[in-house]
Amino acid sequence: MRGEKVTNGSIAQIAALLLVVAAVAFGGGYIIAGGPEELAQQYTVGENITVNVKTPGQAEYTSVNMSSGMTVLDAVANVMEIKTELYPFGTAVKTADDQWLTYTVNGGSPTVGMDKYQLEGGENIELMLA
Repeated sequence: MRGEKVTNGSIAQIAALLLVVAAVAFGGGYIIAGGPEELAQQYTVGENITVNVKTPGQAEYTSVNMSSGMTVLDAVANVMEIKTELYPFGTAVKTADDQWLTYTVNGGSPTVGMDKYQLEGGENIELMLA
């Protein structure tokens, strides 16, 4: 743009383009996140629920009473001593003797960390040493 004049019209076009890009990015992220149903579910907290947790080496599940919307990490902290470490990708969880823990919920491997998986009630959480 050396030697060219920037006009009010071209500034307005750039601003309009930026607005359209921002709206598409926001709308796409909202849809990917699950829309209004997912957001409503994500922040529902308060109803009393029970989940079951099986720790490494334990044969049976332990029932844990808590509130809906709490996380797997909250349930795990109720049944065993743990340590947490914060990383850019999320919270990592260790046993009291520094062994890494992984988990499943109802037999499946969630795609989020224990601190992000919100509970609805009735879940079976199984912890394994990594």
